[in-house]
Amino acid sequence: MKYEKHNARQYEQILRAARRLFVEKGIERVSFSAVADSCGIARATLYKYFPDKESLLWAIHRQALRTFGNALLARAEARPLTALERFSVYFEELARRFELDPDFLLFFDLFEKTYQAETARRGSAVYERMFRPGDFGSGDTARFLCENFNDGSLRAGLDAQLTAVSATYTAVYVLIGLGKDRAPLSLKYGMEAPAMARFLFDAFLRGISADGAPPR
Repeated sequence: MKYEKHNARQYEQILRAARRLFVEKGIERVSFSAVADSCGIARATLYKYFPDKESLLWAIHRQALRTFGNALLARAEARPLTALERFSVYFEELARRFELDPDFLLFFDLFEKTYQAETARRGSAVYERMFRPGDFGSGDTARFLCENFNDGSLRAGLDAQLTAVSATYTAVYVLIGLGKDRAPLSLKYGMEAPAMARFLFDAFLRGISADGAPPR
């Protein structure tokens, strides 16, 4: 049991250190040896957890999606949510992570082309190998947002899939852009990036709300 706990802690440490390194230097410029050095472990030890850099990258992304997905699902399990509240919860969780853990989205930006290319294909061997049954993964955010879509809390005539996917990617790309340019925004306009993000999310919610008001 003690050995298993040590392995779990070391696994998490590797993911955190590797993600930080990838965000700072870019995926192509980070070697396995550099990841091992940043964790204070031997390269041979790193190989015990990950056979190659690709599997490490996927593990980082899988953990991020799982953590984010579990937070969404926990909010939905705590009490029934209207369709509008589901969009609100999604935006709230993204904004909270943007403030507390900006690397979450900056890593997504680095890995996005690989992730989208694999998940666009049916039966991707890489995706099937890295994501386990029950994981929060490709398409699950849109499915979360589409649930109870026609309960009357959203403006009539909206397409569920189009609205969900638009909300998902618009929010992510807005936060990635703001995350890269925090200092210039603050200096030039006197605005903090998190406040701007929340304003944009509120505008989106007003636009899809049945009565033009976000959830209270």
